[in-house]
Amino acid sequence: MPGFDDLYRRAVLATADARWFRGFVERNGWRLGVGRFVAGPDLASALPKLQAIEASGKGVIIDVLGEFVTSEEAARESAARVAAAVDGVHGAGVEPYFSVKPTQLGLGVSPDLALELADDLARRVGVVGGTLCLDMESSGYVDGTLALYLELRRRGHDHVATVLQSYLRRTPADLERLLSAVSRPTLRIVKGAYKESPDVALGSKREVADAFMALVARGLAAGAHVDVATHDERLLERALAHVDGAGLGPEAYGVQMLYGVRPHLQDRLAAAGRPLRLYVPFGDDWYGYYSRRLAERPANLAFVLRGLFG
Repeated sequence: MPGFDDLYRRAVLATADARWFRGFVERNGWRLGVGRFVAGPDLASALPKLQAIEASGKGVIIDVLGEFVTSEEAARESAARVAAAVDGVHGAGVEPYFSVKPTQLGLGVSPDLALELADDLARRVGVVGGTLCLDMESSGYVDGTLALYLELRRRGHDHVATVLQSYLRRTPADLERLLSAVSRPTLRIVKGAYKESPDVALGSKREVADAFMALVARGLAAGAHVDVATHDERLLERALAHVDGAGLGPEAYGVQMLYGVRPHLQDRLAAAGRPLRLYVPFGDDWYGYYSRRLAERPANLAFVLRGLFG
């Protein structure tokens, strides 16, 4: 039987799909606390926050928000926004570490289009000494995303990373595929935040956590650079204990957390010398990202309700 956390997540994501709910949230977004999780509607508003994060001793991962475009024109416009942000961030002295969703580059329109645009972005990011991570989305896009990642690595883009989700039943096999095809891949391990059916995704919180740890341990043992991306403090402690027990340094692992989520824990990790990066999104296409943040933890929804009702 699904636990409370899974039922809560499914209920919030189902509500987020409702047209009336989306319209209400999009009209009142910033009042509803979007600014807690999104650094601003544009790069100009986000840059001071990015600079402040780096000044505090943490790194950044920059996400120019967008996903699930439905036309070639929209995909090219989205890629152009990311490209402009790469130039703007580099010019401002912020490390150009970017994360993009393949569907914002047109993966759902044409794999060839997504490859063209991803290759262009990878080249642009590489020129300025940055990193480009291909985010992982819902399960229907996993094959396309992995194919895109493998082709970019085959073309020599060693600064390109990707993401694996521990709640998907297929992920251990996907990890083995990447480890056999790529020399020392950089992989972000997450639990996963999309609405998936039981035949695709693990059902219990414990199963997902155990799968997460197995992916971290296997990736590290195989020589991958593994970024541990979770706000589950117990799970994070397990992963870091494994890292420390193996005598691994920051060249082998990192910790990644979301902007605005558990900031006190972020500060403690940075103070302890952990290699920490914050995933910082900005842009006006924030609804999908924001709804998944609400679905992750009841505390996030409580924060929004406090802002709404005082």
